[in-house]
Amino acid sequence: MASPGEGSRTLTVTGQGSVAVETSIAVIRLGVVLQGETAQSVQQQVAERSERLVNRLKELQVSALQTTGISLYPQYDYQQSPPRLTGVQGQNSLQFEVPIARAGQVLDEAVAAGATQVESVSFRADEATLLQARSRALTQAVEDAQRQASDVLRALNLSIRSVEGIQIHSEGSIAPPVPLAAQADYARLEAASTPVEGGQQAVRAQVTLEIRF
Repeated sequence: MASPGEGSRTLTVTGQGSVAVETSIAVIRLGVVLQGETAQSVQQQVAERSERLVNRLKELQVSALQTTGISLYPQYDYQQSPPRLTGVQGQNSLQFEVPIARAGQVLDEAVAAGATQVESVSFRADEATLLQARSRALTQAVEDAQRQASDVLRALNLSIRSVEGIQIHSEGSIAPPVPLAAQADYARLEAASTPVEGGQQAVRAQVTLEIRF
């Protein structure tokens, strides 16, 4: 977009940058899901098993351990009229982070300690790597914007005089962690030692330059 008037002509261009980085951290969500006849008994069993699981995860020195959900709800047989109460299901979900190299071992240990469900596994890079990637992506975005402006102005026999304004969008956005499995039963991942591979994560940046020509 150019504004009229000699000496005040500007061109606005937006550049993109993207840097792929290797992930190194697994973000794991586990669940303890149990069924029983009464809410009290199910809640107690879930609490006891979850406590054992938490203690084991602490022994394994996982990071960012937190409870992400607690639920207790009745189950009905809807094939009967009226529906008949058949029992109660309770669930406690935990999330934590661990280096990818240890993720398979930790999954195995967690299931042995009482986890009954692997809800999700995703991967991300560490903070230092992400910061470096943000910087590189921003540099790429600026170079892309300058290249676009130069190409357009060269085609019109014009040249860049100065950069009048700079806008950084989202401070270098980071693509969501790479998922491995969502709502997956552990049986789908089970092996003698569960193999876990991370892959790459994209860090993107967008910069808009207002260029005077």
